[in-house]
Amino acid sequence: MCGFAAFFEPGRIFQQELLDGVDRDLYHRGPDSGGMISEPGLSLVFRRLAIIDLSDDANQPMTDSTGRCSIVFNGEIYNYKEIRKDLQSAGANFHTNCDTEVILQGYLFWGEEILDRLEGMYAFAIVDRKKSVAFVARDPYGIKPLYMLRNGSTTAFASEMRVLTRLIKPEIDESALAELLTFAWAAGTKSNLKGIERVPGGTVYKICLNTGTVTSRCFLNILDLLGQETPMTMDESVEQISGAIKTSLRAHLISDVGYALQLSGGVDSSVVAALASEETDWPISSFSASLGNHPLDEGEFRNEVVERYNLVHNEIPLGNKEFADALEQAIWHMEGPVPHGGCVMLMLICNQLRSETKVVLTGEGADEMFGGYYRYEIWRKLRNQELISRILPSKVLPNRRPFMGIKKFAGLDAAVYASVYRDIRPLHRLFPELVPGNGAREVSSNNFKSFLLRLFAVDQTAYLESLLVRQDKMSMAASVEARVPFVHVPLARKTNSIPRKIMAPGGITKPVLKRIAEKYLSKRLIHRRKNGLLLPYSDWLKDPDGLGRYLEYLSDPNSRLAAYCSRGELENIVENFRTGRHSGVQWLMRLVNIEIWLRTADSLTRPN
Repeated sequence: MCGFAAFFEPGRIFQQELLDGVDRDLYHRGPDSGGMISEPGLSLVFRRLAIIDLSDDANQPMTDSTGRCSIVFNGEIYNYKEIRKDLQSAGANFHTNCDTEVILQGYLFWGEEILDRLEGMYAFAIVDRKKSVAFVARDPYGIKPLYMLRNGSTTAFASEMRVLTRLIKPEIDESALAELLTFAWAAGTKSNLKGIERVPGGTVYKICLNTGTVTSRCFLNILDLLGQETPMTMDESVEQISGAIKTSLRAHLISDVGYALQLSGGVDSSVVAALASEETDWPISSFSASLGNHPLDEGEFRNEVVERYNLVHNEIPLGNKEFADALEQAIWHMEGPVPHGGCVMLMLICNQLRSETKVVLTGEGADEMFGGYYRYEIWRKLRNQELISRILPSKVLPNRRPFMGIKKFAGLDAAVYASVYRDIRPLHRLFPELVPGNGAREVSSNNFKSFLLRLFAVDQTAYLESLLVRQDKMSMAASVEARVPFVHVPLARKTNSIPRKIMAPGGITKPVLKRIAEKYLSKRLIHRRKNGLLLPYSDWLKDPDGLGRYLEYLSDPNSRLAAYCSRGELENIVENFRTGRHSGVQWLMRLVNIEIWLRTADSLTRPN
């Protein structure tokens, strides 16, 4: 895993000062080596985190022996050895043992069709001098971040958007801010800043180097994998998915620098630990953040997995002060508000494990693939609430249960707002100019009629990408590569073919994965209530020396959020919390999170 930038503008010579600044911006993503190519009309900047083929021959930018094509590539191609064999049979000659050269040679032999063969996580840019085009692509699930800027005749791509703010002045996108307030993540192409877009997963861009013309196409829409159910029983589903998970896990173990485990104590990371241990001949190191004796800590469940699979376990203490001290750094690396407080935990874990390895395996993505959230347990109730909300005017319904859930969805897509477990209306009244309109979430939902498929569609696009990007950015803050075996297209083809009535029957979450897990874990661990990296925000916010220090940001004269509401109302929210009259801790934490980001958004790049 690495970081890159690719700048294109016909005839332009990009200044060395700009390229040197970009190199500094990306350094944390690849401290092992760096490289640049700059010629009229284009510049490529690359920082490498060496994982496969550690030799200098595998450094980037990489150019083929004829000088026709150069590539910068961030990610891992897990089936690169199989593709390499096919290319060698076709006459290709290789000078390295890395997956970068496989993509490059694959493009030379097959052109854009190389995308149909790649299995992994990736973002890359290839310059084809013979055809005078650049070819830029991002993996279907968007595991690897990629941003795009089009400004006049300039088109630029980068692994982090701070790079692109060297070309334009950062300006808050208020449509994205509205989604950040409601969902904690701006979905689709919204990057949080005007003029900068997030490249959609499964998309390829072609840039004509002579004219600057840009075209794009979707080479794989992950929503096409949904709704293609194959009739089968629960036992058949378990057998099919068990084998597919093992195959994905084995692929994700490819590494010349070893790997460690990110262990939470939940089912997903514990299954990864179990399967990785079966495939590994040495005790694997595992890392967790510990809340000590706090009731939210999952240490007893982690210990069960550690002992059963002989892991070399490391616990990183996480208290109020550690969290508060690291929060601003996490937001800086996230280039936006952190979509979940667990981001800080992940960053601190990776800071610690970096002394042992550059690769960490995670359980991220299992909830979105297997239906692991409470909303899948009550999806029929949510569907019925949506149906009633479309029939009965919300004004005629009383403000008490069970009618509040119906009123909550009035005029809204319940599959979109099902992830918002609290009543959003008070927040929208506080910020009336920051109410989200229909966006990428609604577009995903509208692909299906079935409410359950709509839930999966929203989660496997918008919600999942927020978790994948946080894994990337929090790990890369420490120069560590995070891998997500549950988010792999070959596995997704299998999981999404399982009948929804088996995958999410209601009344239980992720039954298929839990059945598989019973072979490796205790029922006590598997069937407990999901924790989800919960943190004691209420207690921490009460401490002015810890997380509570940030409450002043909302009420002081420099509050950025006050531009969208009355400063007095923000002051009241803070005062009500301090006096115990306000219980919306999650909303308060979100306001703090966004306020911190707004204060730094106009200076994303570090000083030169």
